[in-house]
Amino acid sequence: MKKFLLSLLFILILAYSAEAQQISESAEKRVALITRVMAAELGLNESEYIRLKAFNRERIVKGDQISEFYANNPEMKTKKLLELEANFDKKFKTMLNPTQLAAYAAYKHDPTSDLALEEKAKTATNNQK
Repeated sequence: MKKFLLSLLFILILAYSAEAQQISESAEKRVALITRVMAAELGLNESEYIRLKAFNRERIVKGDQISEFYANNPEMKTKKLLELEANFDKKFKTMLNPTQLAAYAAYKHDPTSDLALEEKAKTATNNQK
């Protein structure tokens, strides 16, 4: 039974790593940047950092997909991105302690805090040139 569970865990890890490798290099850089900044601002420990990185990866990949899919419909794109952010906030806040929640609230109100979108905009601008 232990061998079966270990084998299953190994297969899941391989599948997850293969999925993680399928995102673009630009998206992975944004994931790393936003995760590092948020972890420093909120004082996250290593396990929280790992969970945050997974949340950010999901958020950035889905955000890029929404931006591409709704490129011709800015209203729907904005609506879907706001839904994505609300879902991210809900999941992320469940892992924070009260001190971290207060720091996150301050971080969210800082207009320069959304580095993920800022980096995406810079990349798009540079690609258009």
